[in-house]
Amino acid sequence: MNILIVDDEADSLKEIEAHIHKFGSFDFCVTCSNALEALERAKKCSFDMALLDIEMPVMNGLELAERLSQISPHMGIIFITAYNHYATESFEVNAVDYVLKPVREERLFKALTKFMAKKQEKNGIEDKDKRLYIHMFGKFTVHRGNELLAWNRQKSTELFAYLLENKGCPLHKEKLCDLLWPDVAPKKALMNLQTAMYSIRKTFGAAEKEQLEIKYAVNKYTLTLKDAVIDVDQFESLMQKARDSKDITYMEQAIKLYTGDYLEEEGWLWAEPQKLLLRKKYLTALQKIKGKNLS
Repeated sequence: MNILIVDDEADSLKEIEAHIHKFGSFDFCVTCSNALEALERAKKCSFDMALLDIEMPVMNGLELAERLSQISPHMGIIFITAYNHYATESFEVNAVDYVLKPVREERLFKALTKFMAKKQEKNGIEDKDKRLYIHMFGKFTVHRGNELLAWNRQKSTELFAYLLENKGCPLHKEKLCDLLWPDVAPKKALMNLQTAMYSIRKTFGAAEKEQLEIKYAVNKYTLTLKDAVIDVDQFESLMQKARDSKDITYMEQAIKLYTGDYLEEEGWLWAEPQKLLLRKKYLTALQKIKGKNLS
């Protein structure tokens, strides 16, 4: 097991490293005093586990965890901090554990042992690539094959749905913060965004690299789908084929996909324009099928 330790306090960094050497079950251990250095090391070396402080200058631990997950989706994260008010955020982003400073050796060993047990269990299960099936008509759901993906928090679900609606388009992080957390202070809203984004990445795991990708550049996030079936996209495609070919069969197939209004069970205000547009197309299609007229 390869371990990365990041902490801006030199004494804390040495203390954690000493504990890791006593633990013994690792191949090599790298220490970094800041997040930027850690990202550069992660690009050059594969790490199984990262032990991260949260309150650090330039980039906090939650944002660093998100950036590390882009480089290595399977990397386990243990947050080590002196502040217990980040506990909720850390567990919501699927961190393996949350250890308070001053670090007790037995507490850290317990967290490391838990991660190793989960890793061994996962390696014992055959990993199969399965296509993503995303339903946006009616209730919003995402399946990998027959498996329904579970979301840890409502805001992660909403964020991913908004990225889907705007797939391929760069979205500024400030716009996302204003949209999802309009009444929250900017610093806290940004931390919420980082938490939600990290949670999305952990939900998809390896599929993020194989079936979709969320890129971050120049303060903007962009979702790109590589292998996914989305009912709304199928609906739009069939409606276009009906118009191009004047074949009503395509329109009949499109109507069968409309199992409810767009994201109707979620109550997200930003989805209203798209909901009204798709409903209008659906009702128009019904009228044309009833009259058997595509002209």
